[in-house]
Amino acid sequence: MSDSIIITKLLNSAVQSIKTVIPLTFTIGEPKRLNGNVVEAHLGVLVGMTGDCKGQTILKGPTNTFSQLALAMFGMPVENEILISFTGELGNMIAGNLSTFASEQGVEMDITPPTVWEGNTTLHNIKTPIELTMNFEGAGEMSLIISVA
Repeated sequence: MSDSIIITKLLNSAVQSIKTVIPLTFTIGEPKRLNGNVVEAHLGVLVGMTGDCKGQTILKGPTNTFSQLALAMFGMPVENEILISFTGELGNMIAGNLSTFASEQGVEMDITPPTVWEGNTTLHNIKTPIELTMNFEGAGEMSLIISVA
């Protein structure tokens, strides 16, 4: 299976996963290949992909977006250490569902534990990153980045 077919299946699986996990209406931008191999964000979570499909799934966005998503999902806004924990768990839930939906399309994969970062951070050596920007009603914008090595 070619990388472009795998990426398409992963992006479709990611959208299906997000619809399953986050109870908000959202709009999706066109997928775009990021220039270079650098990802910058203030708050985000990286989950590795292993198996037939090796790479990373990254969620990134403003702190307020993650807090508003927690409010929508659990009925209360979160901050500080609880926001960091929520961000990791959100990444884990989305990547886990993505893995399940991808396997239904013939892409066998597993995920690693989430790694959360906070503060102005630059991730280097992200291979051929494809970004999908989402705008959640009442919560704001978040990006999902898929990278296949």
